[in-house]
Amino acid sequence: MCYPRLLFIVAICAIAPAFCAPAATSKCSKTNMQRCLDSACAINVGMNPAARCQYCGTSSAGEAPSQKGLNKITAGQSTKYTITDKELKVAPSDPGKRYIWATTECIKKLPDCTTDDVSAIYDKLIEQSCKAAGVSMQISATMSNINKKQTKSSCTTAFTTCMNKKCGTSFENCEEDATFTRSVAECATDATGCDEYIAELRTQFTKDRKNAYAKKESTLQSIVKNYQDTRKTKISSTKSNCQNGKTFNSCVNTVCNNNMPNKCDQNKTERSMAERLCQFYKTACTVLK
Repeated sequence: MCYPRLLFIVAICAIAPAFCAPAATSKCSKTNMQRCLDSACAINVGMNPAARCQYCGTSSAGEAPSQKGLNKITAGQSTKYTITDKELKVAPSDPGKRYIWATTECIKKLPDCTTDDVSAIYDKLIEQSCKAAGVSMQISATMSNINKKQTKSSCTTAFTTCMNKKCGTSFENCEEDATFTRSVAECATDATGCDEYIAELRTQFTKDRKNAYAKKESTLQSIVKNYQDTRKTKISSTKSNCQNGKTFNSCVNTVCNNNMPNKCDQNKTERSMAERLCQFYKTACTVLK
Protein backbone atom coordinates (compact mmCIF):
# COMPACT_ATOMS: atom_id res chain seq x y z
CA MET A 1 0.00 0.00 0.00
CA CYS A 2 1.47 3.29 -1.04
CA TYR A 3 0.27 5.46 1.85
CA PRO A 4 -0.53 3.69 5.15
CA ARG A 5 -4.16 3.69 6.24
CA LEU A 6 -3.03 3.60 9.85
CA LEU A 7 -1.33 6.96 9.42
CA PHE A 8 -4.52 8.51 8.09
CA ILE A 9 -6.69 7.01 10.79
CA VAL A 10 -4.39 8.24 13.55
CA ALA A 11 -3.85 11.69 12.04
CA ILE A 12 -7.43 12.45 10.99
CA CYS A 13 -8.99 11.06 14.15
CA ALA A 14 -6.62 13.16 16.22
CA ILE A 15 -7.69 16.44 14.59
CA ALA A 16 -11.31 15.60 13.80
CA PRO A 17 -12.77 12.67 15.77
CA ALA A 18 -16.19 13.10 14.18
CA PHE A 19 -14.75 11.98 10.85
CA CYS A 20 -13.92 8.58 12.30
CA ALA A 21 -17.33 7.62 13.64
CA PRO A 22 -18.31 4.12 12.41
CA ALA A 23 -21.12 3.82 9.88
CA ALA A 24 -23.22 0.73 9.24
CA THR A 25 -23.49 1.35 5.52
CA SER A 26 -21.32 3.85 3.67
CA LYS A 27 -23.23 6.37 1.57
CA CYS A 28 -19.98 7.87 0.33
CA SER A 29 -19.91 8.80 -3.34
CA LYS A 30 -16.65 7.35 -4.58
CA THR A 31 -16.81 9.40 -7.75
CA ASN A 32 -17.21 12.71 -5.93
CA MET A 33 -14.59 11.82 -3.31
CA GLN A 34 -12.01 10.94 -5.97
CA ARG A 35 -12.87 14.14 -7.83
CA CYS A 36 -12.35 16.12 -4.62
CA LEU A 37 -9.02 14.46 -3.75
CA ASP A 38 -7.82 14.78 -7.34
CA SER A 39 -8.37 18.53 -7.21
CA ALA A 40 -5.58 18.67 -4.61
CA CYS A 41 -3.46 15.64 -5.50
CA ALA A 42 -3.73 15.10 -9.27
CA ILE A 43 -3.00 18.53 -10.71
CA ASN A 44 -2.03 18.19 -14.37
CA VAL A 45 -2.08 14.40 -14.04
CA GLY A 46 -2.71 14.04 -17.79
CA MET A 47 0.77 15.38 -18.48
CA ASN A 48 2.39 14.08 -15.30
CA PRO A 49 1.44 10.49 -14.30
CA ALA A 50 3.47 10.89 -11.10
CA ALA A 51 1.34 13.84 -9.91
CA ARG A 52 -0.61 11.94 -7.21
CA CYS A 53 2.64 10.53 -5.83
CA GLN A 54 4.44 13.89 -5.86
CA TYR A 55 1.58 15.95 -4.40
CA CYS A 56 0.12 13.46 -1.88
CA GLY A 57 2.51 10.52 -1.78
CA THR A 58 6.17 11.02 -1.00
CA SER A 59 8.85 13.64 -1.55
CA SER A 60 11.05 10.78 -2.83
CA ALA A 61 9.12 11.04 -6.09
CA GLY A 62 10.59 14.48 -6.69
CA GLU A 63 9.26 17.96 -6.12
CA ALA A 64 5.75 18.53 -7.41
CA PRO A 65 5.48 21.16 -10.18
CA SER A 66 4.29 24.61 -9.15
CA GLN A 67 0.49 24.85 -9.26
CA LYS A 68 0.67 28.21 -11.02
CA GLY A 69 -0.11 27.87 -14.69
CA LEU A 70 -1.03 24.17 -14.47
CA ASN A 71 -4.43 22.82 -15.44
CA LYS A 72 -6.31 21.12 -12.65
CA ILE A 73 -7.96 17.80 -13.42
CA THR A 74 -11.26 19.40 -12.39
CA ALA A 75 -11.09 22.22 -14.93
CA GLY A 76 -14.56 23.05 -16.16
CA GLN A 77 -16.29 20.97 -13.48
CA SER A 78 -18.48 22.11 -10.59
CA THR A 79 -16.56 23.14 -7.47
CA LYS A 80 -19.21 21.75 -5.12
CA TYR A 81 -17.15 18.62 -4.52
CA THR A 82 -13.69 19.96 -5.37
CA ILE A 83 -11.11 22.05 -3.60
CA THR A 84 -10.88 25.54 -5.11
CA ASP A 85 -7.75 27.37 -6.19
CA LYS A 86 -8.22 29.75 -3.27
CA GLU A 87 -8.36 26.86 -0.80
CA LEU A 88 -5.29 25.26 -2.38
CA LYS A 89 -3.21 28.33 -1.54
CA VAL A 90 -3.00 27.12 2.08
CA ALA A 91 -2.39 23.46 1.20
CA PRO A 92 0.82 22.04 2.77
CA SER A 93 3.70 21.38 0.40
CA ASP A 94 4.78 18.22 2.22
CA PRO A 95 3.07 15.26 0.44
CA GLY A 96 2.03 13.43 3.62
CA LYS A 97 0.62 16.55 5.26
CA ARG A 98 -1.10 17.53 2.01
CA TYR A 99 -2.88 14.13 1.80
CA ILE A 100 -4.15 14.51 5.36
CA TRP A 101 -5.19 18.11 4.65
CA ALA A 102 -7.00 17.10 1.43
CA THR A 103 -8.77 14.26 3.25
CA THR A 104 -9.99 16.63 5.94
CA GLU A 105 -11.24 19.19 3.39
CA CYS A 106 -12.96 16.60 1.21
CA ILE A 107 -14.75 14.93 4.13
CA LYS A 108 -16.11 18.38 5.02
CA LYS A 109 -17.56 18.58 1.52
CA LEU A 110 -18.72 14.93 1.57
CA PRO A 111 -19.79 14.23 5.17
CA ASP A 112 -21.10 10.76 4.24
CA CYS A 113 -17.51 9.66 3.62
CA THR A 114 -14.96 8.49 6.20
CA THR A 115 -11.20 8.03 6.33
CA ASP A 116 -11.75 4.36 5.48
CA ASP A 117 -13.54 5.42 2.31
CA VAL A 118 -10.66 7.73 1.43
CA SER A 119 -8.09 4.96 1.88
CA ALA A 120 -10.18 2.51 -0.15
CA ILE A 121 -10.67 5.02 -2.95
CA TYR A 122 -7.30 6.73 -3.15
CA ASP A 123 -4.45 4.63 -1.70
CA LYS A 124 -4.23 2.44 -4.80
CA LEU A 125 -4.28 5.47 -7.09
CA ILE A 126 -1.33 6.99 -5.21
CA GLU A 127 0.46 3.63 -5.31
CA GLN A 128 0.00 3.43 -9.08
CA SER A 129 1.26 7.00 -9.44
CA CYS A 130 4.32 6.20 -7.36
CA LYS A 131 5.06 3.17 -9.52
CA ALA A 132 4.91 5.48 -12.51
CA ALA A 133 7.50 7.63 -10.77
CA GLY A 134 9.65 4.58 -10.05
CA VAL A 135 9.13 4.96 -6.30
CA SER A 136 8.29 2.23 -3.85
CA MET A 137 6.39 3.43 -0.82
CA GLN A 138 6.23 0.54 1.62
CA ILE A 139 4.42 1.13 4.90
CA SER A 140 7.47 0.35 7.03
CA ALA A 141 9.69 2.86 5.20
CA THR A 142 7.02 5.54 5.25
CA MET A 143 6.31 5.16 8.96
CA SER A 144 10.04 5.06 9.68
CA ASN A 145 10.63 8.38 7.90
CA ILE A 146 7.65 10.02 9.54
CA ASN A 147 8.55 8.90 13.05
CA LYS A 148 12.29 9.40 12.68
CA LYS A 149 13.59 11.67 15.40
CA GLN A 150 15.96 14.33 14.10
CA THR A 151 19.10 15.27 16.02
CA LYS A 152 19.77 18.82 17.16
CA SER A 153 22.71 18.97 14.78
CA SER A 154 20.69 17.90 11.73
CA CYS A 155 17.86 20.27 12.67
CA THR A 156 20.27 23.17 13.11
CA THR A 157 21.83 22.43 9.72
CA ALA A 158 18.46 22.18 7.96
CA PHE A 159 17.08 25.33 9.61
CA THR A 160 20.28 27.32 9.04
CA THR A 161 20.47 26.30 5.36
CA CYS A 162 16.86 27.36 4.87
CA MET A 163 17.32 30.70 6.65
CA ASN A 164 20.53 31.50 4.75
CA LYS A 165 18.71 30.82 1.49
CA LYS A 166 15.79 33.07 2.40
CA CYS A 167 17.50 35.85 4.38
CA GLY A 168 21.13 35.72 3.29
CA THR A 169 24.08 35.05 5.59
CA SER A 170 24.00 38.65 6.87
CA PHE A 171 20.19 38.89 6.90
CA GLU A 172 20.34 41.36 4.02
CA ASN A 173 17.11 39.95 2.56
CA CYS A 174 15.21 40.10 5.85
CA GLU A 175 15.58 43.71 6.94
CA GLU A 176 11.80 43.97 7.32
CA ASP A 177 10.54 42.31 10.51
CA ALA A 178 7.59 40.78 8.65
CA THR A 179 9.89 39.16 6.09
CA PHE A 180 12.09 37.72 8.83
CA THR A 181 9.11 36.37 10.78
CA ARG A 182 7.67 34.75 7.66
CA SER A 183 11.02 33.16 6.78
CA VAL A 184 11.39 31.71 10.28
CA ALA A 185 7.87 30.24 10.09
CA GLU A 186 8.50 28.69 6.67
CA CYS A 187 11.86 27.21 7.70
CA ALA A 188 10.33 25.83 10.91
CA THR A 189 7.67 24.07 8.82
CA ASP A 190 10.24 22.65 6.43
CA ALA A 191 12.39 21.30 9.28
CA THR A 192 10.33 18.12 9.75
CA GLY A 193 10.83 16.35 13.07
CA CYS A 194 12.57 19.33 14.68
CA ASP A 195 9.71 20.77 16.75
CA GLU A 196 11.57 20.52 20.06
CA TYR A 197 14.48 22.60 18.71
CA ILE A 198 12.61 25.25 16.73
CA ALA A 199 12.02 27.64 19.66
CA GLU A 200 15.73 27.65 20.50
CA LEU A 201 16.72 28.11 16.85
CA ARG A 202 14.22 30.94 16.42
CA THR A 203 15.63 32.71 19.50
CA GLN A 204 19.21 32.24 18.29
CA PHE A 205 18.49 33.58 14.79
CA THR A 206 16.59 36.54 16.21
CA LYS A 207 19.63 37.33 18.35
CA ASP A 208 22.02 36.80 15.42
CA ARG A 209 19.97 39.15 13.25
CA LYS A 210 19.98 41.84 15.94
CA ASN A 211 23.75 41.51 16.39
CA ALA A 212 24.33 41.56 12.62
CA TYR A 213 22.42 44.80 12.23
CA ALA A 214 24.11 46.32 15.29
CA LYS A 215 27.51 45.43 13.84
CA LYS A 216 26.48 46.80 10.45
CA GLU A 217 25.38 50.09 12.06
CA SER A 218 28.58 50.27 14.11
CA THR A 219 30.70 49.70 10.99
CA LEU A 220 28.78 52.40 9.12
CA GLN A 221 29.25 54.88 11.95
CA SER A 222 32.96 54.06 12.07
CA ILE A 223 33.32 54.73 8.33
CA VAL A 224 31.45 58.03 8.65
CA LYS A 225 33.63 59.07 11.60
CA ASN A 226 36.81 58.23 9.68
CA TYR A 227 35.66 60.41 6.79
CA GLN A 228 34.79 63.22 9.18
CA ASP A 229 38.14 62.97 10.99
CA THR A 230 40.04 62.89 7.69
CA ARG A 231 38.13 65.93 6.44
CA LYS A 232 38.79 67.83 9.68
CA THR A 233 42.48 67.00 9.48
CA LYS A 234 42.72 68.19 5.90
CA ILE A 235 40.86 71.42 6.66
CA SER A 236 43.05 72.07 9.71
CA SER A 237 46.20 71.43 7.66
CA THR A 238 44.95 73.65 4.84
CA LYS A 239 44.14 76.49 7.23
CA SER A 240 47.61 76.20 8.78
CA ASN A 241 49.24 76.35 5.34
CA CYS A 242 47.10 79.36 4.49
CA GLN A 243 48.25 81.24 7.58
CA ASN A 244 51.95 80.80 6.88
CA GLY A 245 51.55 81.15 3.09
CA LYS A 246 53.05 77.70 2.47
CA THR A 247 50.44 76.64 -0.09
CA PHE A 248 50.71 79.89 -2.10
CA ASN A 249 54.51 79.97 -2.01
CA SER A 250 54.71 76.30 -3.03
CA CYS A 251 52.48 77.02 -6.04
CA VAL A 252 54.61 80.02 -7.07
CA ASN A 253 57.85 78.04 -6.81
CA THR A 254 56.35 75.18 -8.88
CA VAL A 255 55.19 77.58 -11.63
CA CYS A 256 58.56 79.32 -11.68
CA ASN A 257 60.57 76.12 -11.89
CA ASN A 258 58.35 74.39 -14.45
CA ASN A 259 57.00 77.17 -16.62
CA MET A 260 59.32 80.21 -16.53
CA PRO A 261 62.43 80.38 -18.77
CA ASN A 262 64.53 82.07 -16.07
CA LYS A 263 62.94 80.24 -13.15
CA CYS A 264 61.86 83.67 -11.81
CA ASP A 265 65.51 84.20 -10.81
CA GLN A 266 66.04 87.93 -10.57
CA ASN A 267 63.07 88.34 -12.89
CA LYS A 268 60.24 90.31 -11.35
CA THR A 269 58.05 89.93 -14.42
CA GLU A 270 58.14 86.13 -14.30
CA ARG A 271 57.55 86.04 -10.55
CA SER A 272 54.65 88.49 -10.84
CA MET A 273 53.09 86.26 -13.50
CA ALA A 274 53.55 83.17 -11.32
CA GLU A 275 51.94 84.92 -8.35
CA ARG A 276 48.94 85.87 -10.48
CA LEU A 277 48.56 82.27 -11.62
CA CYS A 278 48.59 81.12 -7.99
CA GLN A 279 46.28 83.82 -6.72
CA PHE A 280 43.40 81.36 -6.48
CA TYR A 281 45.12 79.82 -3.42
CA LYS A 282 44.85 83.12 -1.56
CA THR A 283 41.20 83.41 -2.62
CA ALA A 284 40.50 79.89 -1.29
CA CYS A 285 42.28 80.65 1.97
CA THR A 286 40.13 83.74 2.43
CA VAL A 287 37.00 81.54 2.17
CA LEU A 288 38.36 79.12 4.80
CA LYS A 289 38.97 81.83 7.42
